[in-house]
Amino acid sequence: MSSELVERVDSILERAAMPDRHSYFQIRKFIIGKECTVQGQMWQIVRELQARKETVESLTKQLEDAADNVDLIDIKIQRQKLVEENAPKFGLNKEDEALNIKEAQINTRKLEREKEHLLKSIEKVRQKVKCTQEESRYFLLAFEELEKIEELKPLDDSEAQAEFWSEKLLEEFNLRVLLNNPLDSELVKTIMSLDKEAPVRKHVTAMMKNLQDQMAMQNKAAVERLEEKKKQVTPNAKIKAS
Repeated sequence: MSSELVERVDSILERAAMPDRHSYFQIRKFIIGKECTVQGQMWQIVRELQARKETVESLTKQLEDAADNVDLIDIKIQRQKLVEENAPKFGLNKEDEALNIKEAQINTRKLEREKEHLLKSIEKVRQKVKCTQEESRYFLLAFEELEKIEELKPLDDSEAQAEFWSEKLLEEFNLRVLLNNPLDSELVKTIMSLDKEAPVRKHVTAMMKNLQDQMAMQNKAAVERLEEKKKQVTPNAKIKAS
């Protein structure tokens, strides 16, 4: 990149800060909001908080290792500077002495570049920690708001699970119907595995009964039309025979 291009890019990057995380809109609508019950939303938040807690712990260890590596690089740089400073004391000829000094200077520059790259990596990790904590803070606030509606129930709470799956399966069923997609037999079997009192099972059962009634009416109408045709054909046959 030319220096002018780099400056223009840097100018945009400075003005348009893009955090390395989900937007709060994404979190609200597509991570929390996609769950169809309050308990489902709270369970999802717990999963997200756990994942981010583990991420921060892992990143923190990376930062600690990186800080140690920076210290080790500083030690290596100091050693190279000592080599450069003490080169005349080794009693070498001028040519070897010059080569030792040059080698130490090259190693120092390489180590300084390595250190610079490592420091940039450390800053990126710190930003990742910051963004992860921002997401965690948003999830935490959302959880506290939901908890005002109802208390968190265990994942294996039968009532909460029944409500969750009833709503989730009903949403999937209605979506397929609205989009005119063929009903998946496994979806119907899953729905019919729920308790008889489950709203989604009642809904599907009623729809299936309506379909059966419609098919029965259509079959009856088809039989009646066939009988009517037979009645029309019989007099004509008698006329031809006479």
